[in-house]
Amino acid sequence: MPRPQTQIAIYDTFGELIAYLDMGWEGVKVAAEYDGQQHRTDRMQYAWDSRRREKLEELGWIVIRVLAGDQPADVIRRVRAAVARRASLQGHIRRSA
Repeated sequence: MPRPQTQIAIYDTFGELIAYLDMGWEGVKVAAEYDGQQHRTDRMQYAWDSRRREKLEELGWIVIRVLAGDQPADVIRRVRAAVARRASLQGHIRRSA
């Protein structure tokens, strides 16, 4: 699996900036976003992040949440599974066309 890009700028269909992703694989629209302590303790931040994630998903991104206690091997497994799902979906779409 290639190394992820960092700080990927994501824009909506109107050209408005939605987010800078912590890291991701733009070609397959899979992102890994770190949710730190502030995401748990600040309700406004939590709400903002939830709406932001919804917008990213509407644009076709799979967003993997990474928390402080997550084990690196588990994060890698989750990312690989998301990339595999996306590749499978893209292959299905190409075969259907």
